[in-house]
Amino acid sequence: MPQTRSLLFFAFLLLLGGGFLALLYLNRGPMRPPPTSAVWGAAARPVKVASYNILHNQRGIDRVIVEIRKLDPDFVLLQEVERRDLSALTEALQSLPAIYHASENLAGGGATWGNAILSKHRLYEAGSIPNAGGGSFGVWGTAVIDGRKFVVANVHLSATWNAKPSHLKESGENRWKELSNLVKAWQDKGSPPILVGGDFNQIAMGNNYALMTREWSDVLAGLGKNENTFGEGLIRTRIDYFLVSKEWTAPDGGVVQSDASDHRPIWMMGQGK
Repeated sequence: MPQTRSLLFFAFLLLLGGGFLALLYLNRGPMRPPPTSAVWGAAARPVKVASYNILHNQRGIDRVIVEIRKLDPDFVLLQEVERRDLSALTEALQSLPAIYHASENLAGGGATWGNAILSKHRLYEAGSIPNAGGGSFGVWGTAVIDGRKFVVANVHLSATWNAKPSHLKESGENRWKELSNLVKAWQDKGSPPILVGGDFNQIAMGNNYALMTREWSDVLAGLGKNENTFGEGLIRTRIDYFLVSKEWTAPDGGVVQSDASDHRPIWMMGQGK
């Protein structure tokens, strides 16, 4: 009898542990398809999105959390986030488990930091944005709110590190490839309603910016909020953006003045037209 009771006890523990893991998976379900009842469309009610390159939390994770909490967004798009900080960030911001992938395009396959989407709404079909012939430059997933589904994407494109002509040319071409693959991957999905944010490492001019705004609208430019989003001292520029497809309207948004990182947080309100 003692042996039988022991076997029953261990069977109970296995069932309990399996049930917990199943609930955890259902809570996140990043690879699962969205509910069949959901239809493509921009959110019927306003949603708030923030994007922030947090510089690896070098100036303090608590300062970063304070800035994001002030905005109280539905979706947070983070760049240069260390993998080890994800749990602390999701707990502090009370989001669902993050969708994350290392920034392979910037730091190689062994990168310990990357891009993450923290969301108050469940994300489906989530993962790295396809980038044929290159490493991951961003993540995306399908959000469902009130029966409408749309794609949320977070990117961190290849950076320009110095003013050498050869490097300027190479880094610009790398961004062109990443942007082209982003557009193609979106079109392969059927060109659904999409909201893209992040650190594009691209000023608002030239062929790359033309590609960014060929299919999508530059939200903050449309609102007249063209403030610099990156840099300190003499080096200041605008390289962080929100881009949205034609199904969206964005009545408000802006750039937050903060020195918790070398980038400023940006935010927008968006909903269906």
